[in-house]
Amino acid sequence: MRLLERMRKEWFMIGIVLAIAGAKLKPSVGVNGGPLKPEITVSYIAVATIFFNSGLSLKTEPLAY
Repeated sequence: MRLLERMRKEWFMIGIVLAIAGAKLKPSVGVNGGPLKPEITVSYIAVATIFFNSGLSLKTEPLAY
């Protein structure tokens, strides 16, 4: 049970380690022209998603004044 609690607490770091391990094991997924299409995904979709999530975190009350 303590391991599960620790994993829930450290979920972000575990995710980063898994992403790095996946990239090391299968680098062909992220190359230009690969299945993830990083030339499109990183340029447009990732930036738009970051700005969208950032906008969702804004408090709406100060924006009304």
